[in-house]
Amino acid sequence: MKRLTAHSKLLGLLWLVLIFGTSLTVLAGCGGLLPDQQIQNASPFQTYDQVVDSFDRIVPGMTNAQDLPNLGFDPKTANVDVLSYVDVETRFMQAPGLRWDHLDAAVQACIRAQLYCTGYVFHPSHTSAKRLGALVPDLLGFERVTRTTRWSVDVTPLVMNGRVVHKVFSGTLRAENLDDRKQPLGPLQDLGNEIAHAAGSVSSY
Repeated sequence: MKRLTAHSKLLGLLWLVLIFGTSLTVLAGCGGLLPDQQIQNASPFQTYDQVVDSFDRIVPGMTNAQDLPNLGFDPKTANVDVLSYVDVETRFMQAPGLRWDHLDAAVQACIRAQLYCTGYVFHPSHTSAKRLGALVPDLLGFERVTRTTRWSVDVTPLVMNGRVVHKVFSGTLRAENLDDRKQPLGPLQDLGNEIAHAAGSVSSY
């Protein structure tokens, strides 16, 4: 019974390869079938420009903390760092050679306010991965070319006594990476070990 099971497994695996190859031959003339992937963290922003527009609408001294969620910066969502006044001082004083008197007056006032000072660091980002090249070599695993593009932003508003007193924007407009992976044996490199294992199981009985 064990010998029959191992033999059936080997035959089933070979049939799977044959059927898969036949299916790909049918699909060879079809374009636009390569997969792509969109990864966005927990934020309402679809594009980099949307983040910039919302950031510009934050007016230090006028925008209330309760207005931030309406602008897309909600402290209750994920991917948000909450800073105490100690964290604010550490973050703004980390540049080499920077002294206290170099800080913006609003940042100094917020740090002095201690428990009445809170900072938020929002991290909206979006990553897009798209496979390029020919369909059959890609799906068979001979060559897979993937182009990945990403934008990311850090938005840091400082809130004192319920009102935004300072804001900082930093980010990467566009980062791009091209990954070209080649396997000379294609699917045989992935299935070779399985076939060898199944064959070994048959011969051992």
